[in-house]
Amino acid sequence: MNHSMNSRQSSVNSVQCPYCSEETTIDMPGDYAPVYAYCDVCSKKYILERLAEGVQVLTIEGAPCCSNPDCREIEMGGSDEQ
Repeated sequence: MNHSMNSRQSSVNSVQCPYCSEETTIDMPGDYAPVYAYCDVCSKKYILERLAEGVQVLTIEGAPCCSNPDCREIEMGGSDEQ
C-alpha cells in the first residue's frame, strides 16, 4: 500500500500513516533517499520516499527493495570485494 502527497519546499509535511490512516507529521531529509519514519498515533515504522512532486508513504511489507532503506543499502553498497 502506498500513499502520495504533494509537498511544498518545506521539509516538514503531514502524511497519512499507511497502517492506521491517521495524519502524522514528518520531517523529510534534503535528498531523495528513502527513510524510515514513525507514526505519531500508532507508533508503527513506515517508509518515506521523496518524489519529484510530493512524498510516497509505504508500508515496510509492501515496499520494493529499492524503496526500503535497509534493503537498498545492502543492494547498492554491498560490493566491498576487490
